Amino acid sequence: MLKVSFLRRFFHHFLKFLLIPLILSILIFAVTQSSIAAGAALGTFASILMNLNWLYHLEKSYDSDVERVKTGTLTRFLIVIMTCLIWVRFPEVFNIFAIAAGLALSYILIIVRGIKELTK
Repeated sequence: MLKVSFLRRFFHHFLKFLLIPLILSILIFAVTQSSIAAGAALGTFASILMNLNWLYHLEKSYDSDVERVKTGTLTRFLIVIMTCLIWVRFPEVFNIFAIAAGLALSYILIIVRGIKELTK
């Protein structure tokens, strides 16, 4: 079960930045039916799931004393594969380049968070 403090940290570090492109792309898609906007929305939603997974595993590694630290890479791969399978099923609805841009947001935010932690 996710704790409220974890969800606050997730919102502070990731969600507040990803909600803006998600909401904008959903609104643009609702008005224009653009495949680019639909792809951006799908990719950004997948980024939210990937960042949630990454932060969960990061914080779990802080709390445990295990030798092997898990980062949730397999789960993130599965999220990307599922996103691409949605594109394969509905290529006329979703633009693959917009999906890729939305997915890249996840890794951009992870890198930004790492840089912020190093410069503390």
